[in-house]
Amino acid sequence: MTKQYETARMLLPVIVSAAASHQFLTYQTAAESIGRPRNHARAIAQVCNLLDAAAALADVPLLALVTVLDSNNKVNPNAWTADYIEPGIREGIIKRSLGHTFTNADFKAIALALEQLKDKSGESAWKHLGVFMPSAERRRRLAGLDSVAFDDAIDDLGTDDPAYTNYTGKRYARDPQVREAVRMRAAGKCEFCGKLGFKCANGARYLECHHILALANDGADRMTNVIAICPGEHREVHFGERRDEMEAEMMAKVKIVEARRLKATV
Repeated sequence: MTKQYETARMLLPVIVSAAASHQFLTYQTAAESIGRPRNHARAIAQVCNLLDAAAALADVPLLALVTVLDSNNKVNPNAWTADYIEPGIREGIIKRSLGHTFTNADFKAIALALEQLKDKSGESAWKHLGVFMPSAERRRRLAGLDSVAFDDAIDDLGTDDPAYTNYTGKRYARDPQVREAVRMRAAGKCEFCGKLGFKCANGARYLECHHILALANDGADRMTNVIAICPGEHREVHFGERRDEMEAEMMAKVKIVEARRLKATV
C-alpha cells in the first residue's frame, strides 16, 4: 500500500463532493481539505494522477483531471503533453471529461478501481493499465475517439442489478474487478478459440472482455457471465450471423473454466 493510495482514499470523497456540486478545487485547496499544507500541491497532483488511473481502469472519464486545477484554475498544463502522445488527445480527454456528468455509479467504479491500485503510485498505475489495453488505444478511448459501437463491444460488462447513466441511451455501471479477474483467468489465451492474444508493446497479451448475456437482457456482472476473447471474435459475437451459436458455446466454455478455477481455489 503506497502513501499516494492512502492520500487518494482521503481525497476522493472531497473531489466527488466538489464534482457533485459543480465546483472546482485547486491542488492547494485540495491539500488543505485533507489537512495538508498548501505547499503540498505537487504531491496532490501526483495523487490526482493515481485517481485518474483508477478512473481509466473503471472506464469512465478523468474526474480528478478536470475537478482539481492548478493555481490559475486551469487543467494541469503538464498533463497529457508528452512527445509520444498523439495530437488532439489532450484536448479530447479534457473535453470528454468536462462534458461528462459524473454519477454515483461512476464514483463507485473509481473507488473500486482504486482498491486494485493500492500498491501502486500514479506512474506505475498507468503502466499497470497497459496489461489490459495498449496505451495508445486507451488514450483514444479516454479522448472519446472510438465509435460508440466499438466502445460498447469492448466493455460489455455489468452487475446483477446494474446502475446506469444517461448518454444517448442507457450505459450500465461496470465492476473493473470482474474484468481484471477474467483476464487473469484467461492468462493471455482466448477462452473461446484457445489462441494466445497478440503481444502488446509491453509484453502483455491482448484480449477483450465480453459479457455473454448482455446487461440490457439482465445479464449479471459475474465471472460466470464474462469471457476473455480475441478482438475479431468479439466483433463477430456482437454483429455476426453466428452470434446465437457463439453465445451458447461461450456459456458452455465459461462454465467449464469457472468450475476449474473454483476447484483450484478449494
